[in-house]
Amino acid sequence: MINQSIQLSFRQVRALVEHTLLLFKELDQQLANRGYEPILPDLVQTEHGLSIHQTKDSAESLVPHFLTRSYIRQNDKHVQHALVVSVQYTHPLHERFDPVVLVGDVAFKQPKQVVKLLTDKPWLLKYAAFESTIASSFEPTGERFSTQPIEEIEQLDVWGHSFTEMRDIEDVTRLAEEMIKGHLEPGTP
Repeated sequence: MINQSIQLSFRQVRALVEHTLLLFKELDQQLANRGYEPILPDLVQTEHGLSIHQTKDSAESLVPHFLTRSYIRQNDKHVQHALVVSVQYTHPLHERFDPVVLVGDVAFKQPKQVVKLLTDKPWLLKYAAFESTIASSFEPTGERFSTQPIEEIEQLDVWGHSFTEMRDIEDVTRLAEEMIKGHLEPGTP
C-alpha cells in the first residue's frame, strides 16, 4: 500500500513539473510571436546549487520551490526591461501553499546588467512576492504591485495567478498578453 502511495505521489510531482514545462514552452511561443525570447533558451532556472540540503525533519528541499523563465526583446541592443515568469510550488514561510504562477515586469537601472542579474537571481519574483517587506499582503489574484526588491532594479511590477488557472492555450495567451501590456508599440494588436 505505501509503495503504491509513493509511486502515485512521485507521478503527481512529475506531472506538476511537466505541466510547468509545457506552460513555459507555450509562453516561449506566445512571447516569440510578440518579439520576446528567453535569455536562456535551453534552461529553466531554480535555486542555485546542486546539493540537496536535507534534515531529518524536513523533505521540503527535495523538490525545487520554484521554476523560472526570463524573457527580453529580440535583437534589443540596450535591454532595459525583462519579463519573468516563475511557478512557485511551495514556500518555507507558508505552511499551506497552493502553486502560483508569478509574473514580473522588470525595469533595470543599467541595461548592460540585465542578463547577468536575471541569470544570477532566479529567485527575484519569489523574493518580491513572498519575502520582501510588502509581501505579507500578496495574493495571486492578478492584481499588480510595484516594488524595488534589489538595488539594481528601477521597478518590478509583480502579479500572480493560481497555477490551476493555467488550463489551456487560451489561458497562456491571456497571460502572455498581460505580460507585454504596456510594451507594445502604438497601433500593435
